[in-house]
Amino acid sequence: MTGNLLRRSILSLIAAGLVLAACNNTTTNDPGPTTAFAVLRLTSTGAVDTSFAGGRGIALTDFDTGLFDFALAVAVQPDNKIIAGGSTGLAGQGVIALARYNTDGSPDAGFGTAGTGGLVRTPTPAGWTSAFASAIAVQPDSKIVVAALAFNSGTTGIVVLRYNTNGTLDTTFNTTGIAPIATIGPGFATDTCALALQGTNIIVAGATSDGKIVLYRYDMNGAPDTAFGTDPGGGKTTTPIGVGVQAVSPALAFQSTGSIIVATGNGADQVILRYSATGILDTAFGTNGIVTTNAGGTDFANAVAVQQVAGVPALSDKIVVAGHANVNFTLGTSDVSLVRYNADGTLDTTFNPAGPTPGTVITDLGGFDNVFSVALQGTNIIVAGATSDGNIVLYRYDMSGALDPAFGTGGKTTTPIGVGV
Repeated sequence: MTGNLLRRSILSLIAAGLVLAACNNTTTNDPGPTTAFAVLRLTSTGAVDTSFAGGRGIALTDFDTGLFDFALAVAVQPDNKIIAGGSTGLAGQGVIALARYNTDGSPDAGFGTAGTGGLVRTPTPAGWTSAFASAIAVQPDSKIVVAALAFNSGTTGIVVLRYNTNGTLDTTFNTTGIAPIATIGPGFATDTCALALQGTNIIVAGATSDGKIVLYRYDMNGAPDTAFGTDPGGGKTTTPIGVGVQAVSPALAFQSTGSIIVATGNGADQVILRYSATGILDTAFGTNGIVTTNAGGTDFANAVAVQQVAGVPALSDKIVVAGHANVNFTLGTSDVSLVRYNADGTLDTTFNPAGPTPGTVITDLGGFDNVFSVALQGTNIIVAGATSDGNIVLYRYDMSGALDPAFGTGGKTTTPIGVGV
């Protein structure tokens, strides 16, 4: 597993504040504590929430002593219980792992079978060597939908699972709780996938090492939706984003029109694509449906959100993308990039208007700065990531792209979660 995957920190908003899930170490062979899920809760202004996890503000969950546990996804149920998802197992042989926490950060004993302490393990599907939960969504009926990236011998796929609210697999979903695996194509065990609910349908997205973005849609029963996509047979759309490039793990969001926004990268620049609600590339967006942006040096997009704020028409359908800029793996350096686009994919020059490139904000902490999540809080934008010295970092920007001094210290909060993150 590479550092890019393990340093992910996934952000979700709740009424009381912010919830993040992350991994708190690098490998079970490294010195330091056994790897574990780490779920951190902060207040809405960025302070550690001392009412969570016995006053610590962070809940650590070790699925299996001596094995490799990491969390990549988090979701908050309507009752404010928290679900984190990832993997547990030997490197390259992990199984899908879920943990649920009560609102106070204690394990939810009602999730999973008796005696498991709120933990659920789902074996890797036959024919695949490893799988890990990469995205989670909660349906209006409180059923839990999970997209897991599966890997085998250089090929990646997406496993979509649906669980009942008690953590058992939902057998009304493709009779097993697991939809037919969506084959994506050539890729790596460190890739991730994206998931979004579209009414009663489920959309997932993945990327290939030969430069393609792949979307699948499933109906409410777990069957591929043949009314979606442009590939033969329906249910799938494949889009090349360049020749000789590698598409990076994508993120998904919807505009108010129902259009599907995908954020990714091509190994050098950020790439944004827009599709109709039925999976047809929107050629009116950017150049033939694709917008490519150099935010700064080598960069790529990791997360996307669409702004919709009641009473603020200036923010209608703006596309907000968080990721990396000025990446140099040799020197071990990277900056945080935040880019905002107008609804049509042009850069929004009202965002950081006095900056070197209006529409783009670059934040440099020094060292390798990771950002993998973005969430909207009214007119504000919050991004979450991690540093190489074991800290979870959040930034809050106002609607103009400036760091918000009312959040944390100068718009930033830093929380240590363990050794070797």
